[in-house]
Amino acid sequence: MDLKQLSELGGEVNVTVRLEDLRQWHKELTAVASPPSVMPVPQHAGELYTRKQTIALLGVDSSTLWRWAKSGYLVPVEYGGQRRYRVADVQRILNGDSHAR
Repeated sequence: MDLKQLSELGGEVNVTVRLEDLRQWHKELTAVASPPSVMPVPQHAGELYTRKQTIALLGVDSSTLWRWAKSGYLVPVEYGGQRRYRVADVQRILNGDSHAR
């Protein structure tokens, strides 16, 4: 019986697991839970604004950034485990382009 089958049993079960099996299971779970980003990350961090910089430049609230990300208007990229915003996308909004992406 493998780990997946054991996890489907539910209830209280004590198991002894090899470290390598646990690592493999973790790898499988993280692949399913967080698929790779389809958005390419720019080469330099300087091409990205932080959330705070973006809020200050656009004069909006963090909830607005969240709504824009959900609608696809201004989509952040993951950089170093944090959300960043492309300078070009922010500039398009500042220049009045209603279709940032």
